[in-house]
Amino acid sequence: MNPFKWDPATNALKETLIPKYFNHLKSHRGFIFAFIIILLVLVAYVWLISFGSWTRWPITSNYYDQLATAFEHGSFSLEAKPNPALLTLPDPYDPSARAGINYPKDFSLYKGRYYLYFGPVPALILAIIKDMGLSKLGDQYIVFAFVSGIFIIQSLLILKIWKRFFQNIPVWILLMCILFGGLISPFTWILTQARIYEAAASSGQFFFLAGFYFVITALEQKSAMQKNSFFFIAGISWALATGSRLTQLLPIGFVTIITASSITRTYRQTKELSKAIFAMSLLGGPLFLGIIVLGRYNWARFHSVFESGLSYQLAGQDLQRYSHVLFSPLYILPNLYNYLIMPPQLNRVFPFLESIPGAGASIFSFIHLSEVYYSNVLTGFLFSTPFILFAGTCITSLALKKKDVMNLTGQADDLPFFKWLVVALLGSFLSGFVPFVSFFWVAAHYQIDFIPSLVALSIIGFWQGYIFTTHKPNAIGKLYIAAGIILIVVSIIVSILLALSAHADKFQKLDPALWEYLVRLFPR
Repeated sequence: MNPFKWDPATNALKETLIPKYFNHLKSHRGFIFAFIIILLVLVAYVWLISFGSWTRWPITSNYYDQLATAFEHGSFSLEAKPNPALLTLPDPYDPSARAGINYPKDFSLYKGRYYLYFGPVPALILAIIKDMGLSKLGDQYIVFAFVSGIFIIQSLLILKIWKRFFQNIPVWILLMCILFGGLISPFTWILTQARIYEAAASSGQFFFLAGFYFVITALEQKSAMQKNSFFFIAGISWALATGSRLTQLLPIGFVTIITASSITRTYRQTKELSKAIFAMSLLGGPLFLGIIVLGRYNWARFHSVFESGLSYQLAGQDLQRYSHVLFSPLYILPNLYNYLIMPPQLNRVFPFLESIPGAGASIFSFIHLSEVYYSNVLTGFLFSTPFILFAGTCITSLALKKKDVMNLTGQADDLPFFKWLVVALLGSFLSGFVPFVSFFWVAAHYQIDFIPSLVALSIIGFWQGYIFTTHKPNAIGKLYIAAGIILIVVSIIVSILLALSAHADKFQKLDPALWEYLVRLFPR
């Protein structure tokens, strides 16, 4: 069908059809090129997780495989047997008492059996895969699968936002933003770690982001049946997110509340509140059932619905002794410094940048921190991914008037939905970030719990600035675009260099020729 129709009254093509036709072509082209970018990023992921060897993926841990095996045999406890010397100790959770005894780290010991305190969902999925005949799978495969899934869902979300609100943004800028979302910390960093911690974190974030995407898709639907179907899928995704990582309940709870408010407001206008209740039951029902199942799982292991095994873990300090200071407002300032502005260490040889232990405790030495407080190596995300500064533009737009927001989106329609989207992303970021800011343990892999939402906010903010500068002198617009692209490139380069330095020894071992070439290519 020809999208252009001749108007005899004006002796010309109808102008209202031309923008729709070209927007369709632009959208189609954008999705094709985005698919290519996604494939390229996934190839980069394979290179990172294999430390440049492509086919050899070093085993980091296989905890989830052990739990999957236990599930296959109808048990919640691991098949590994505790060291008898460990069981004879009056307090096996005291690190000093365990000195000299061989035991696996990060297992939970309870009544003579080993358990995992990590969410069971990845192990359930792995058990299904193992039933298909696959042999033992290390946690690195789980990390790769879920980090790749996060990137794909994040890219689909970016494409959805672009298509609905920002089709004035050139396709090449869209592609640069997708590339940014995939090749920054913590994703690049996590792929070179790929342990049980990263597996649990990436699993939880993947299912949360998937649920978030399906909620947005549901809100876009006109048909009640389609809307309810997507809500139900979102509810299942969020139940899996909770079963992967319990802290995901906070962002899930926030988005659920504002979604319920939006649905209720919509159906109240049509006087169909029963439909709103049914829609929310489809969203919240699977989540509620998942929480009950998780509580029952905890009860079967530790005789407490609230105990995941964290109190009985054998890694680090005796958490039973310090249970009252695992979360504390005293950690907020040091942790804000560590997660936000902790700089990397500069080296004279390739890869030049290196993450070091967080220095927040020494910066705020006047704060008396508990002796259980500990900071791993990390780099603040304002250093590793400075492009996220554009998130400030997006957040600021919430306080603007309707006319001003229109100037930042180029769209007169759907402004309530646009504001809902920004609030949902901001709330997801804050509810994912705040718990770790007050937590006693600082680690780079925790960033995956909140960075994806911040990535989306920063991209929206950059696009808003682009729309705004189109009304300014040409030089201002070019400078703005140049600044954004430079920050994207810097974010990608810094993130990759930090990932390379994190395990330079493995890169040298698995592909010494490539590493030697890179060192010669970038001399001191």
